[in-house]
Amino acid sequence: MSYSRRFKKNVTVHYSGSVSYPPSQNGGSTSYSGSVTEEVIFDVTVDTDPFDNEVGVMKEHVDLLTGSIVATKTAHVATIDETSKKIGDTIVAGFFKTVKSDISQQIAQLKAQSESLLIQMNKLAQRCRDKQRQMGVDYQRISDRYLKIFTDLNRELENRIYSIDEPIFHSTRVMDETGQRGASDDSVSTVSISAGENAHVHSLLAANLAKKRAAEAIDKGRKFLEIQYATDRVIDKCLMPGAESCYLDTPFCVMTASTGPGVNEQYVYASPLLKDVAHESLTSSMDAVDWKSQVTAEEARIINDYFTQNNNEASGAPVSAHDARVAQMTARLFNLSHTVKPGN
Repeated sequence: MSYSRRFKKNVTVHYSGSVSYPPSQNGGSTSYSGSVTEEVIFDVTVDTDPFDNEVGVMKEHVDLLTGSIVATKTAHVATIDETSKKIGDTIVAGFFKTVKSDISQQIAQLKAQSESLLIQMNKLAQRCRDKQRQMGVDYQRISDRYLKIFTDLNRELENRIYSIDEPIFHSTRVMDETGQRGASDDSVSTVSISAGENAHVHSLLAANLAKKRAAEAIDKGRKFLEIQYATDRVIDKCLMPGAESCYLDTPFCVMTASTGPGVNEQYVYASPLLKDVAHESLTSSMDAVDWKSQVTAEEARIINDYFTQNNNEASGAPVSAHDARVAQMTARLFNLSHTVKPGN
């Protein structure tokens, strides 16, 4: 599309020169200079019709090329989609065919194994039934044999016991027969005598039972009093009289550890008897002791011997290299050079 543009520009022109003038009195020449500014206007008309025509022609060619590209791309996409579907169908069909073949082979193999196992299990079941039948026969034969043995032993034991206390068993049998005859007889006198004898025997048994229970109660009371007396004696030996003043010695340990430059902390390890004693009083009492003049050379030797003996007994035969190192480090840390009184 053609268009016009107007441009304005100020043009400045500088001039200078000299002129001669005729003498009126005295002739001569003079110079001049200056500048003139003039606004210049340019009207420019651009004819774009040939270019526009060419652009239109180019657009038609580009549209044709775009259509062909779109058609080619559509055909290419369709071809890719069809080819991919064929490839996918082929892969899926091949996969399922392979899986089906593998499963069929496994089914055939497992079927053969299951049939062989079933045959073997049937044979084992038959052997178990035969064993059960044989064990039943053996059990019945063995039980009959032992039953006969125990029956004979019981009969022989009964005969021997009866032969040992034959008079007693004979009297018992006679009394049982007499009692049965008395119970079956309708005589009133026999029943009344038997009732009186039964009541007397029952009263004697009740009295003996009461005496036995009374004796057991007395024995239990005696044992309780003996235990109570022994407990009271033990408690009396352990308790100290409350009105007497006494001293009770118990060990405790105060340890001072350096946790940093110029920072020391104290730890107190005491027995439960000192649970009501403040740790500050224990540490202050330890600080007030002059440790450098408390142990003589003889006492240091005794302490050293005691420590060496207990350390050897505690460590014993080391079961590992760590136990051996612990025993060696304990012996190295034990040092009495700073606790011996000077001059001893």
